[in-house]
Amino acid sequence: MQVSTLSQSLALRQSINDMRAQFDDLQRQLSTGLKTDSYAKLGTDRNSVLSLTHQLGQISAYTNTISKTQMRIEVMSTTLTRVNDIVSETKTSLATSGFELVNGTQTSAQVQAAMTFDEMVNLLNLQVEDRYLFGGKDTQTRPVALPDEILNGSGNKAGLKQFIDERAQADLGADGRGRLTLGSAGTTVTLAEDADPSVFGFKIAAVQSTLSNANVTGPAGSPQGADVDFTGLPAAGETISFELNLPDGTATTVTLKATTNNPAEAGEFTIGGDATATSANFQAALDTAIQREANVTLRAASAVEAADNFFDYAAGGLPQRVDGPPFGTATGLRDATADDTVIWYSGDLGPNAGKDFVAQIDESRQLAYGARADQASIRDTLKMSALLAAAEYSDADDLEQRDSYRALTSRAGQVLNFKGVQSVESIVTNLGLAASTLSHTQDRHDATMASANEILGDIQNADAYEVGVKLTTLQTQLQASFQVTSLLSQLSLVNYIR
Repeated sequence: MQVSTLSQSLALRQSINDMRAQFDDLQRQLSTGLKTDSYAKLGTDRNSVLSLTHQLGQISAYTNTISKTQMRIEVMSTTLTRVNDIVSETKTSLATSGFELVNGTQTSAQVQAAMTFDEMVNLLNLQVEDRYLFGGKDTQTRPVALPDEILNGSGNKAGLKQFIDERAQADLGADGRGRLTLGSAGTTVTLAEDADPSVFGFKIAAVQSTLSNANVTGPAGSPQGADVDFTGLPAAGETISFELNLPDGTATTVTLKATTNNPAEAGEFTIGGDATATSANFQAALDTAIQREANVTLRAASAVEAADNFFDYAAGGLPQRVDGPPFGTATGLRDATADDTVIWYSGDLGPNAGKDFVAQIDESRQLAYGARADQASIRDTLKMSALLAAAEYSDADDLEQRDSYRALTSRAGQVLNFKGVQSVESIVTNLGLAASTLSHTQDRHDATMASANEILGDIQNADAYEVGVKLTTLQTQLQASFQVTSLLSQLSLVNYIR
């Protein structure tokens, strides 16, 4: 029998060591699920693994951005859906409610507007993850002032109600004639504006007349005026109309009809015995009609314009206040300051309202999204709710107050139609489209990640069944090798010399 040589013994030990190392590696594969413990051992596959791992890291960052963006857009969309509901509710209440003062100073539509105004301010001041959503890029500043501050001011700072009061004084004038003067010389009656230039009160746009025996000139001059010179007696039923422009960009018409009735009814003047008496009757009737129109349409238009002065300003601009006191004779506006006026909006005033935030959702794709409290339709909704909440009346039986209320609510309803500006509903739709884009992009990322992970798994992951079989086989081999080694270690030359 051949005696084992030293080299054979050493070779056997090396074989056992190799099998033990292989056994340890298989155990590691079984516990970690990975074929190797370093990229270097992957051979030519290591470049693929590094590339795919980098790609998965980038996609993970994009999906994290998408998740946060989806949450913000969902909150914005839900909020503005409620604002859009408020638009519909306000328009319905204005169209259906009458002039009954339910609390002594306001109608039911106004009381509802006050509640929705408060709700809107709270909605526009919502925070998500310590970020204000409706202030544009300025996410750390509360974008909208508190409801009471906006309406009533704060300390020495004027609020909307003070703006309305000051503007009404400036538009109606000290005598309540809408900053128009009315005078006569002989048989000529003159209606003129009280100052030029001036942004307040009625502006005489045109005069239309069918009066016979009356010469009408103007409007012309500075300040602009119109003359009506009676050279004789007009015929009953003939009319004269003064078209007057209002501060909010609308217009109204004061029409007087000649009549033989004495006294004349509203909107008429009595034909006198001669031109002098007729001109006097005409002047008195025109004076009454102008004062009534001032208390009705001018007062409503003035309140709307005051709300515009308070709410509407762009980047670099400021609210506009009547340059007074005195307010009844003021002719222009001045910039408000943060020291004397409540600034209702404190967010970003940049040019990209609605696209203030940019999310990187893919390697070469960014999504611009957002909505700001100062966007035209959102601001107009807030503004009309505040205006209705600020206006007050004293007598439900006063026909001028009733008609002025109707003129105000009619204007509010027209503003809420959002002609010429993007509606709240359209803003919600755009947010929905952004959400859809995010969803589709996330689906694509999910598919890419699934494919990449599958490829990585084929390269890196160990087959537990295969590893188990190899471990069992190797364990048997090791046991046999150990037994052989044990037997060889017990052999001696003496055993063979007998």
